[in-house]
Amino acid sequence: MRKNVLIFPGGEYSASQIYFSLHNSLQYRPILGSSRSDHSEFISKDAITDLPFIYEEHFIEALNRVIQKENIAFIIPAHDTAAFSLMEKQAEIMVPVVCSPFKTAELCRYKSKTYAKLAGFPFIPKTYDKAQDDLEFPLFAKNDVGSGSRDAFVIASAEQLETLLDPEISYVLCEYLPGDEITVDCFTNSKRELLFAQPRTRSRIFNGISARSTTIALTEELKQIAEALSSEIEFRGYWFFQCKKDKDGHYKLLEISTRFAGTYGVSKNLDVNLPLLALCDFDGMDVDITPNKYEITADKNYIDRYKLKLQYERVYVGFDDTIIFNQEKYNTQMMQFLYQCLNENKEIFLITKHAPDIRDTIKKLHLSEALFAGIIEVPETSGKFAFMDNSKPSIFIDHAYAERKRVKEHLAMPTFDVSNVECLLDWS
Repeated sequence: MRKNVLIFPGGEYSASQIYFSLHNSLQYRPILGSSRSDHSEFISKDAITDLPFIYEEHFIEALNRVIQKENIAFIIPAHDTAAFSLMEKQAEIMVPVVCSPFKTAELCRYKSKTYAKLAGFPFIPKTYDKAQDDLEFPLFAKNDVGSGSRDAFVIASAEQLETLLDPEISYVLCEYLPGDEITVDCFTNSKRELLFAQPRTRSRIFNGISARSTTIALTEELKQIAEALSSEIEFRGYWFFQCKKDKDGHYKLLEISTRFAGTYGVSKNLDVNLPLLALCDFDGMDVDITPNKYEITADKNYIDRYKLKLQYERVYVGFDDTIIFNQEKYNTQMMQFLYQCLNENKEIFLITKHAPDIRDTIKKLHLSEALFAGIIEVPETSGKFAFMDNSKPSIFIDHAYAERKRVKEHLAMPTFDVSNVECLLDWS
């Protein structure tokens, strides 16, 4: 039986990445948990959205009720604050939180504490106090408890130092690092052995997350930084650190985190499923990591997911330029939807004016007639609507607007162009 794993907060970008990393696992079943209605509802039918906010008084009590009700075995934090707060209350939580110890989460939460702990290592940037007389401009200011590139900017002069800093934010002032910025995804097992360290670029940043990232080689310099961090700080499972090159081309540490990075999927797609490995480690198993050896680039953009208030039991679908383009290219999104229909026990009827013989074409294209509950061949001069019915709630998918229009007019049946099949996809 699969063990249930709560991912909290479920609406975070990294939460959806963790969810899909575990979605098809044979050992673990991911459940997204949130304190409000969010994107988790669009990717999981089991999403929980009524937990109190983590700062509220009865959060732990409510969390433990969810653990009991849903038979949760583990919790994975998907945000720095969640990692910090859950580990702080680990003794009161009924199941293990898959994260490094609280003292590590606390250390990583504050850059000032991180730098103080690691003072003396050559990869720690030079830091300054605002009151110093020997400030070397430009400086780099960043929120002591922020993450990524948020609340971070270059200070070019003493005048800017006085005017740009938000008095409500505690900043760390450090030397300006003009070089390339990278993230290194890491994994340390229960024996405190560093099993994995994979650097990747941060070529394009959006809202603090790497929007474009490419794997690069683990140089001796980066390996030594990873080993020093793993030796000095007690990590367990997944963690990451970020570095930037100084004016001399040497990497300096920006920050460390014990939660999953938003772009850890780059490393995952080297055949290193980091959430699964972390769960296995916390579940008492020995884990082994053997990554693939190729360069991989990830690029992010918004993805839209939809929920339709529409019930249907039957799908009528065209063939030419709907399932197949130019009689040779498969519409892979349509194929995804058709197999989704089979999973949901919905009837699929192929309705087509294809010539020559549709069955020969299906065979030549390595498709199976068994995919369809029936094949309806329509004369070229007839409308497809005349061969369809609404005896079961149905929808119609076809590239031809004229066919869709007549189906709507005669049958009042919802119709979909090839371009909007995306709204029918179920991501849960």
